[in-house]
Amino acid sequence: MNPTPPAKLFWLFLLLGFWAFFGLLGRDAWKAEEALALAPILDWLDGLASVWSTPAPLYTVFAGIAVKLNIAGSGSDIQDSARLASGLFTCIALLFTGLSARTLYGPGFGPAAAIALVGGFGLMLRAHALLPETALLAAWSMLLYGVIAARNHAISGILAIGLALTLLTLGLRGLPDLIAGLLIVLLPLLSPAGRDRQYRQSALRGLLLAAGLIGIAMVYLQVSDNLSGWLQGHGPNRFFPLRTPASAFSELPWFAWPLWPLALGAIWHAHRRLARTSELHIPLIAVAVLLVSALVPAWSRDGALLPVLLPLAVLSAYGLDNLRRGAAQALYWFGVLLFAFLALAFWIYFSAIEWGYPTKLALHLARLTPSYQPGSVETLSYLLAAGATLLWIIAIPLFPRAKNRPILVWATGMILVWVLITALFRPWIEAGWAYRPLIADMSRHLPAGACLNTQVDPAMQAMLRLHLKAPERSTCPWTLKQVPLKSDKTQQAAASNTVLWKGFRPRYKSQVYRLERDESE
Repeated sequence: MNPTPPAKLFWLFLLLGFWAFFGLLGRDAWKAEEALALAPILDWLDGLASVWSTPAPLYTVFAGIAVKLNIAGSGSDIQDSARLASGLFTCIALLFTGLSARTLYGPGFGPAAAIALVGGFGLMLRAHALLPETALLAAWSMLLYGVIAARNHAISGILAIGLALTLLTLGLRGLPDLIAGLLIVLLPLLSPAGRDRQYRQSALRGLLLAAGLIGIAMVYLQVSDNLSGWLQGHGPNRFFPLRTPASAFSELPWFAWPLWPLALGAIWHAHRRLARTSELHIPLIAVAVLLVSALVPAWSRDGALLPVLLPLAVLSAYGLDNLRRGAAQALYWFGVLLFAFLALAFWIYFSAIEWGYPTKLALHLARLTPSYQPGSVETLSYLLAAGATLLWIIAIPLFPRAKNRPILVWATGMILVWVLITALFRPWIEAGWAYRPLIADMSRHLPAGACLNTQVDPAMQAMLRLHLKAPERSTCPWTLKQVPLKSDKTQQAAASNTVLWKGFRPRYKSQVYRLERDESE
């Protein structure tokens, strides 16, 4: 694959950086996983817990530091600064994925691997959410680069292996990730490339560096009385319960599209000489190990599959270079037609939401989110979405007829999809999914300065801490209860209680919240 000219590489860096950070600011949590990830950050910022006793220490400390430094700017929400940590970790993952492919295959393959990772369906929403799995993604990308670089770039490989294994141990899943990381480092010793003396020495020194760093961390945890708290969430107990393969891998076909077809193409191209094609061994080992480690639950439902995208992206770069012309054209035109259809569909849905046409679709969307007010999209956002759509349409025929042309369509298509979602649909999504409008509506029925006794799910609890900041008291006369939808129709408040308010997020109608006041107080 031909090397990418420096000028094009510069614009590629800008594009990927824009994609990684665009849409992180100015929005509320859309899913319960984001609200749950915010809770330990708030605990640490409020001094209620040590960062080492939180479920995701690595992400918590980076997000917390971003909040303390107020990186998002004055007047911004805590979520904004915290979510910037996701953008940082995503950029790290893209960088090390590109370096891995470049080190393994040569110049030109690095940009192809990074572009392929962006084009993966599973990365977009998770990379732009307040989720600790982005830190896991960055650490795994660093380890993959370290193992690949250990053979020819000893110092880089040693440092990357040592630091990555330390971060994986202390980051999110703890012991399961450490064991999986050790397997990725040690299993290449069984392949011809791993039997190289330079790799053995670099791998051993990387493991010794990791052992030293992890040992220092464990001593610090013991001295600071945080070791038992850390072990509860990151020790042997973390292996259980395991997910079933059917549950863990059910979403993999779309989650890793179009990476897995390209990876299979790479394997098929070399299948007759696969034992001698040493440049494929490490990515294949990583895919196998990470698929097994996906049985250990991560933060979100499919977050454990995120690391699998990294070696698949590296394999995809090799597959692109050996893709036959007919297959490359088919993948290219499939991407063009798919994203053109998605862009058209997004604009039709936006027309229905904002202008009421098509009528039937507008009525359906209005029923889904009755609280949404047309006209909420700012002019700048509208122009940005229109400009991005027009630019993508113009750029399609101008893409160079290079080997990475098919995956370039998928990457730019995914970037366009994210821009359209964020620019056009953010107010509509927040009207249906976000916690902020619900809490604001409830607070109008609560006297200023009043306390609150909350009997709600942990995600709602975290968002109440962020948006309401009402003192929590178990003896408070005002109680916010979560009542299942079926029970709400039959379950009445206590005789001494008056129901002041009842509401739910429009897209989660089964989660009903009820504000009551105890008149006997």
